[in-house]
Formats: sequence, structure tokens, C-alpha cells
Amino acid sequence: MKQIIFPAIRFSKSRIFVLILSFVVISESCLFAQPPAVARPGQPTMQSGNDDTMQVVIKKNAVHLMQPEKFQAAISLKPVQLLNVRAKVAGVVKNIRVKLGGTARAQEELVQIESKHAKMVLEHAKAILKAATLNKELVAKEVTAGKQSQIALDLAEAEINVAKTSLNLAQLDIENTSVRAIFSGHIKTIKTTPGAIINKGDLLLVLVDTSEFIAHIPVNREKVKVGDTIEVKLDNQVAKGKVQAMLPLEGKWQALRQIIDTAAIAVVVFNNRDGDFEDGQTAYSPIVPHQPVIEVPNLSLRNSETGTRIIQVVRDSMVRDIEVQLLGPLGEGSSYVTGPIQENDELIAESSQSLADGALIRPATVINNPKKAKINAGQPTRKPGASPF
Repeated sequence: MKQIIFPAIRFSKSRIFVLILSFVVISESCLFAQPPAVARPGQPTMQSGNDDTMQVVIKKNAVHLMQPEKFQAAISLKPVQLLNVRAKVAGVVKNIRVKLGGTARAQEELVQIESKHAKMVLEHAKAILKAATLNKELVAKEVTAGKQSQIALDLAEAEINVAKTSLNLAQLDIENTSVRAIFSGHIKTIKTTPGAIINKGDLLLVLVDTSEFIAHIPVNREKVKVGDTIEVKLDNQVAKGKVQAMLPLEGKWQALRQIIDTAAIAVVVFNNRDGDFEDGQTAYSPIVPHQPVIEVPNLSLRNSETGTRIIQVVRDSMVRDIEVQLLGPLGEGSSYVTGPIQENDELIAESSQSLADGALIRPATVINNPKKAKINAGQPTRKPGASPF
């Protein structure tokens, strides 16, 4: 390759500045840039005339990665309605009419219970009502004969009412031996088996309403409002849901405030009348990073041809375009972004020339004495005050 010799440049001491920052180390290097072997469509080739190298001045920032795990927590779809179906009578489980993972229609029988106690209580209530009825008839005759007062008849009538109420309760217990679904749903859990002895209040199974699902998803409250329909990425699809409410960040999401001041929790409801979604399906938030996060100057952010955001870094002596997602501003001059950034990357904050993705760079040779140009050719020396890339 032809060696390009640039004319000597003289610098006075008064024009050499060293800038030390407490958090970000900025280096300004004078470099030779060689364009990539194959230039991408629409990208500058970085050639000047017939030369295949050019001299550029680059300001680079050391990157300080924040790992994405500190901002993450699990998000999943949950049913809007979940019912713990419990026994309302004591007895023995006779039959379980549904299967784990199956579905049930509203009013369909789920579990059948054999309860001798409920049957005996019903017979007892019937007997009491019969006795109260006979007693009333007898008191009525005596009141007519003047042997008892009207108060005795009123009391007999009240006893009948009590007996009727007891009978109704006993009949309700009999009805409760057939455990039925109060809404159509999905059998999530079965906690009993045929032949099991159960007491009143024991958990039999869990029924979930799968017609709607809900998820608590972190969003930027400046971009999402109550009533909005938003797209949410699930584990195998993209779904549309309606924002039902906005809540403050929960404890597990507090770290998001570090990178997005306006983060909040959107309560999103998904209609599942077509059965597209499942209980426990994983959902993702658009503002929760899944790649490293760094702080970048806003001047270093560029728009790609497809409308995405791009930063440039020096990686292994090569310029690389890195597609990033803008998370949130940090003051007026910088922002947080997330993307496939590596530990040893150096962010290109500024450049005197447009740099193409894939361009190779090396320290430029500064020749202070033109007479020594041929001697120094092919043996680059570091420019005083410039840091190596």
C-alpha cells in the first residue's frame, strides 16, 4: 500500500490542552483512517482524491457499562379473575369431573362430594318443620276454643318460619355437594383426589378466567396514558392491550429511575376471546434494557437510514456502527442508551471527518522535520499530547 506523508504541523505549547474529567476520560487522537474493503451503500468511503487513507481527529470517551440485570424483573400475563374453589360442606370426594389444564363452562359440575352429614341435617330440618306445622295446627284449635291466647298462635307461626329457614340451609348444603363453576375458565390447579376426606373450607381446585389477561408493564408515562392501546412483545408474538391504569414504580422496578425519570407501571389488559394468550406467558417492557447501558453525549447519536439510533465506537482498531435504543435523557447534553456495547469499546464522541463502519484506524505520523519524511515513512511516531487509540 502506498504510504501517505502528510506535511508537518507545528504546535505551540500554549495550544496543547489536557482535559481531565472525573467520570469520563476523553482522548483526542490524530489518526490515519483506512476505509473498509467494501463500503456500505450510502456510506462515505473516506477517501480523499486517489488516497486510500485520510487523517482525522477523533475524540473518544471510555465507556462505563451498566449491566442490564440490575434493571430487570419478571413480567407475565395473569388472569383478570382467579377463583380458589373451596368445599362448602364436609364429606368425601366422590368424583372430579374436570382435568388439570382443561376448561370448564359456567355452571358445569367440577367436583361431586358425598356428605352424610348434609343428608342428616336435611332430614333433621324436615322433621323440625313437620313438628312445627303440627304444633301450629294444635295451637290454632286451642285459640279458637279460647284455651290459648293469640300470642301462642303467633309463636307457633314463628317456629314454622325458623324451621323453614333451617330446611332451606340444609337443602343449600345438599346443593353444595355438587361444586360448579361460576364462570367459564381454565383449571389451573387441582388440590384433591377422589376418595379424599375434606372439611368445609378445604381448597379443591383453582379456576381462572381466560377471557382477559392483565400485565403490569413498566413504561414511560410521558409517552403512555390511561386509555391508550399499546403493543407489547410477548415470548412468541406481539399483542395489543389497553392501558387500564397507571401506577407508581413498585419496589422491584425502582432501579429504572436511574435511567428513566418518568418511568411508571402501566396496568395493561389483553382481550383473549380468540384464545391467543396463555396464563403465565412472558411479557417484555419497551423501557427495560436487555443489553448493557451507557451514558453518551447527545452529539454522538445519529439516525440510521432505517430510522434507528446509532453510535460509533472504536473496537479492535476498527470503527463500528452500533444500533442502540434511547432510554432517557441525562440533563441537557447526554442520554442513556442500551445496545450491544462491549467493555473495551471506546465511544467516538466527535470526529473531524465522517467515519464509515468497518474503517481501520491507526495513530497518525506527525513529521516535524520535512527532511526526515522518508526516514520516518512506515515508522509512525505518536503525536505529542495525543493518546493511542
